[in-house]
Amino acid sequence: MSATVSALQTGSQAYHIPLDIINSTLLEFFTLVPEEISNADIIGGKKSQLMGELKEGIPLVISTLISFLFTAETSHPIKQKTLNCLQSWIQYGVRLEDAHLLLQKTMEFLGDEDLFEPAVDVLLESMQQSSWSRYNNYRDELLHCLTSDGMKAKFSECILQSDEETGRLLAKLFTAFGETYADYIVTQLADPTMTCLMEMTMQLTGFEGYFPVDQEVTEIPLNFWYVLQETLFDDNILPDNTHKRLWKVRCGQTAIVMYRGLVKTLIKKACFPDELTWNSWNKDMLSIIIDNALYIINNWNAIPLATQNMEATLFALKSISEEISSSENQHITRLFGDEIFGRLPQNCEPRLKNTILLLMGSLSEWLKSHPQFLGFVMNYIVPSLSDPQLAPSASIAFSDICDTCREFLVDELETLMHMNIMQKVVESVADVIQVLPPERAMGPLMTLAGDILQGIAKALNSYKDNPQNAREAVLTQIQYLSACCRGIQSPNDDYQSLQERNNLYDAYASGQLNRLYSTVDGFNEITFAIKESTKQIILIWGNDEQVVKIVSQFLELGMKSTNPLLSLDFDSLILLVQASYTTSHFSCWLDTASFMMTVYGGQSTHHERLRDMLGLLTTKTLEFINKPTGKMGYRDDFGAFINIILAMEQYPDVVDSYFNLLSRVSQ
Repeated sequence: MSATVSALQTGSQAYHIPLDIINSTLLEFFTLVPEEISNADIIGGKKSQLMGELKEGIPLVISTLISFLFTAETSHPIKQKTLNCLQSWIQYGVRLEDAHLLLQKTMEFLGDEDLFEPAVDVLLESMQQSSWSRYNNYRDELLHCLTSDGMKAKFSECILQSDEETGRLLAKLFTAFGETYADYIVTQLADPTMTCLMEMTMQLTGFEGYFPVDQEVTEIPLNFWYVLQETLFDDNILPDNTHKRLWKVRCGQTAIVMYRGLVKTLIKKACFPDELTWNSWNKDMLSIIIDNALYIINNWNAIPLATQNMEATLFALKSISEEISSSENQHITRLFGDEIFGRLPQNCEPRLKNTILLLMGSLSEWLKSHPQFLGFVMNYIVPSLSDPQLAPSASIAFSDICDTCREFLVDELETLMHMNIMQKVVESVADVIQVLPPERAMGPLMTLAGDILQGIAKALNSYKDNPQNAREAVLTQIQYLSACCRGIQSPNDDYQSLQERNNLYDAYASGQLNRLYSTVDGFNEITFAIKESTKQIILIWGNDEQVVKIVSQFLELGMKSTNPLLSLDFDSLILLVQASYTTSHFSCWLDTASFMMTVYGGQSTHHERLRDMLGLLTTKTLEFINKPTGKMGYRDDFGAFINIILAMEQYPDVVDSYFNLLSRVSQ
């Protein structure tokens, strides 16, 4: 740390950097170091070494902060940064003895308007250090500071002017002291100094205005009053009786008077306002937000930063969108109608457009009950999918709306089919296809899958010229096929969670669906293209784990979808898994095999092939984990057990997937 400081100082002198700039940089460095090192995820002794260096640097930091705070010529911005830095080091865990002089100076800054808030933050942080609460001298210094003439004057001005910002900071300061030193306070309630502090805290509890409409000061001390009440009884200050020492009696009597006043204050704050005030409040948050959006639209050219104001307003609406009932017919219709969205300028900034898109998606449940607005919404979302700045938000909105309102978008299916393909968009289009009857769904699904397969074929043809680009393109297109499988899977179905397979799943596993759809024009061509493309991809990238995992995921999703168009037939699938695992022992092939046991295990016609597959996978797995490399290769019974243990350490994914496969078979 000292070397860094020396380098900064030397560099500033060499390049004639102004003193305030180098001091500011130095303070930012000092502030950042304890936060970053404390939160860093560093393994082993390295973190201990860094913490040791940090501890050694404390004297340098403290002396630097003292020089800044005790020099009259130091500018206010530097003093503010110095206080922020001190707060960071207190949070890190510096000793009170090291920081005591700085804390005394911080108390003086409570009278400085510009330094008041950072000084409060430092003192609040100091009172949160549990190890410091035992230092009575520091406690007494805090009490003297909080009840000094300067603080009394600041408090009186705050109450007189109903200054909520100052009141909030004072309430935090008084409350932190009260909660930290509650045991001490209950024994000193009869002391005039303590009584003064309690009276100021009481006045802040009864701060002018209605919580939380006008102010938020009232709430801050409430927990302190609860803690103090508990402590009064725990320390036997209350209930009052004549057998106690006189001082305890006086403290108890003071507490009774004080809490009587608190009850009156709380009753006053809990009362409804007068009718005129009550009626002046708009209690409908949705109405407030929509009215504000309308005000911005009406004064678009007159309001500074109108775009940012509208963005903030619509973001607030999105934040409460989950609470908006789908039956709400008064305010959201104004939003989607000509009053607001219909009047937004066409050249809005991208950030505002992104907020609008996300808002539309969050209101998908409301749109489901008001389908008359879906045309307008989709006309806004679809063009945004082609804009790189808007596409991520547009795809989220598109996905949310297609998933929720799929029944109402069937008529728009042809338009949706011809959009720029993105993974979320593919899944969303498939969502809409999913609600169609099987005989109507097959055509659009073949069109969607055909476009993706063309992309795969193009990528494979370019492999010799540009292998890396071909690989990236194949990964993307396979993920599109996976998205298609997710989309056509009913949101209410989960193959693995079904207790009894119904006719649909039996028909799929038995091959009945495949034979049924084989008469549909184009079906056999699509399924053949998927089978051949998959085989070619594995042939080229069979040793590339990322590609293999993506392909394996597609194969599993194809089975989950129960749609024979997007899945390999049983014979082709079992040959692919066996051949691929023989070549490369990736755990994902075992996962695919495990899922095959779930899907096809109920069909007696498949039992022999599944048993043969299990035997081959078992043989290859045991050969793999017992191969004579490194520590592997023990051949006796005990050695075989040792091999399993070592394999679990060296190939945990393979071993875990293999045992999952065995578990699935046993079920």
